Amino acid sequence: MTAATLHIPTLETGRLRLRAPTRADFEAYEAFMLSPRSHLADATPRKVWHLFATEFFGWCLEGAGHWIIERKDGTAIGVTGISHPSYYPEPEMGWALYDGYEGHGYATEAARAARDWARDRLASLVSYTHSSNARSVAVAERLGARRDDDAARPDAAAGEPVLVYRHWGPA
Repeated sequence: MTAATLHIPTLETGRLRLRAPTRADFEAYEAFMLSPRSHLADATPRKVWHLFATEFFGWCLEGAGHWIIERKDGTAIGVTGISHPSYYPEPEMGWALYDGYEGHGYATEAARAARDWARDRLASLVSYTHSSNARSVAVAERLGARRDDDAARPDAAAGEPVLVYRHWGPA
């Protein structure tokens, strides 16, 4: 099978490369998403495949999506990027690091590159995070995002303890 061609920009930071996904990236993504660290309720391999496709399909529909976070040595260590599915009130920037890569500043470095790329492309940008995810809250705050308790939450998060961190733009 031949892959379709789609331009997804590659972003570089001091230690990282944010690049387009490949089919080979799915195994590590799936392992993370099926782990308790992902906060993905009722995860199944089928749901994880659909989430993987959705996160990257945004490039086709919106001109923005997710990247694989890769260290300069070629090791894929997580994902970051922009999502705006129909059930999100605003474009959302998210990040996730695979097991063993937390605590090195990678999430902040990668998310900063994604945020800076999106700055002139989006009127608003938020990050949704589970209230118990202290590491994700810390990343949002290191990026300068402000907690917005008045912002609308995604439909899928109704009744769940989701915090909204606003990077810019009106609610």
